[in-house]
Amino acid sequence: MIIDSLRKIRSWFSGSGLKRLLRSPLHGGLQAALAAWRERNRKIPPNDVTHTFHARAYPGSRTRRYLLHVPGGKAATRPRPLVMVLHGCRQDNHDIEQISGFNQLADKHGFLVVYPFITSYRGLRNRNCWGWWFDREIHAGAGEVEDLWQIIEEVRQQYSVDSHRVHVTGLSSGAGMAVAMMVAHADKIASGAAVAGVPYAEKADAVRHELNPEPRNRPVIAIAYDMRAEMGEGSRTVPLQIVHSLDDDKVDIQSAIVLRDSWAHCFEVDIREADQVSSGQVNGTSWEQSTYFDDEGKALIETLFLQGPGHGWYGGNPGRFSFPDAPDIKQDMWKFFSSNPLTGV
Repeated sequence: MIIDSLRKIRSWFSGSGLKRLLRSPLHGGLQAALAAWRERNRKIPPNDVTHTFHARAYPGSRTRRYLLHVPGGKAATRPRPLVMVLHGCRQDNHDIEQISGFNQLADKHGFLVVYPFITSYRGLRNRNCWGWWFDREIHAGAGEVEDLWQIIEEVRQQYSVDSHRVHVTGLSSGAGMAVAMMVAHADKIASGAAVAGVPYAEKADAVRHELNPEPRNRPVIAIAYDMRAEMGEGSRTVPLQIVHSLDDDKVDIQSAIVLRDSWAHCFEVDIREADQVSSGQVNGTSWEQSTYFDDEGKALIETLFLQGPGHGWYGGNPGRFSFPDAPDIKQDMWKFFSSNPLTGV
């Protein structure tokens, strides 16, 4: 009798019984409860403050949680730069905070770091992906790209922020949304960086998965056209750093090349030959950095291509989607941001 009961239990877990449970409201409730428990029991790093952004009246706005790292507390003798860091798919804001290492850099240089969490979303996508391929999410005045800017505005209302030094970066889907922010809010974002990201207004089939083994990118001219259409009168060349691995098995290096070329086409940057090239190797990871300047010697586009690691954050702290032994990209990223304040606006 005991053996028969065990067989029934095993059959239930391997058959339709478990499938029914996974599709049931009870399973969804358990997942939500588990996520809430984890959130309550997280250890918040020193100088972090948790916030909730409440949905606004414009289309597609949602209530979202975010973390703000404030070096030395709220008081500041002068306005501080602000860096927004966006997590990738199957991550949350705590994950990207951990692996990026930006808190340590912020403590050293005295800038604010905001880590938004997508929190909730609509549309078919992998868990916690920012919706860079949904048209409704990438235009100023609506959706995720507007919520992210309004989170920055909310921080500016509570803390002293240097409005000429607001920068944005992200990993994977977060990089795609960072690119969208640089286009939709080109007149307010000083500069930005994309790590393993995609061009503006790209389609979902630019990413490799089981049903899409050969990624396809949109034409450079079409992407540049959409960029100009979105920026309108607010058109401005936003300095961009592109970080990507040649061995990325999720977002092909071709996406980084199309991102570079569409940026150059939109802003009329000559990329036929890099103005500055450097290369090296860190712990077995080879890298090459190419920089393209304007007529005044300002870096407008910079690429850092790596060979060795896969899809993730490079040179940060240990964690999922992290390659700690690769070159430390946050150091180079902050250098790029620091040399590119908002001007001419």
